[in-house]
Amino acid sequence: MKKILCLFGALTLVLTSCSSDDSSSESSDNVLLKKTIITNSDGEKTTINYKYDGNKIVSAIDDSGDSNMYYTYTGDLITKIEYKYPDGTIDQINTYSYNAEGKLTTFLRVDPEMDWGNKEVYTYNTDGTITAQAYSGDSKTQTLKGTVNTIKFINGEVSEIVSAASWENHKYTYDDKNNPEKNILGMDKIAFVDGEANGVKFNILTDTSEGDLWTNSTFTYNDKGYPTKEVDKGSDSLGTSEYFY
Repeated sequence: MKKILCLFGALTLVLTSCSSDDSSSESSDNVLLKKTIITNSDGEKTTINYKYDGNKIVSAIDDSGDSNMYYTYTGDLITKIEYKYPDGTIDQINTYSYNAEGKLTTFLRVDPEMDWGNKEVYTYNTDGTITAQAYSGDSKTQTLKGTVNTIKFINGEVSEIVSAASWENHKYTYDDKNNPEKNILGMDKIAFVDGEANGVKFNILTDTSEGDLWTNSTFTYNDKGYPTKEVDKGSDSLGTSEYFY
């Protein structure tokens, strides 16, 4: 389900650009992504449609039969995402808690059917990094300690996730164009959960983990500097994605 969320944000993004307009990332427009069409390596297409209430995302519904995403806000903060199958069955619930400053303090991902979940608790360090302590267990205990990650940032984007389990390390590079989710309230607050990053203002070009290029993307942009097409040749690729606004 994490991969579907990345679709909406930057969808594991970009290696080289077909545009040279560098000023578009400073645009003050209010562009929102309305539809994504993904074509996998077998030529199969999936269409995802997004619904909004102002600048708040309400849902992301796809036509593949996989679970769809429904968002809940408290004020301007995303506090819950429910993944539901077309028949209404809940596949997964993500909940987000914040401190008085609006910083994310806890992320919880639960599989209701299996009664098992994963939790991350965040500490904000004086050097600008974030420490994420992971836990796992059933819905009552959540007591099994797991990996500790240190999340590093450059220009507001996650540049590196350094894990106590070295095979979970990630390094990211970005373009300087507009991320499709940059105008959606609350998305920037949850861009580093669950051991992976999503772009906030810009698009991920490469995601490297222990020498494996998970994401290796080339983008085409429109005249406002938003991606209209992505070709990802990384090992974790979704295929080719087309974006409509």
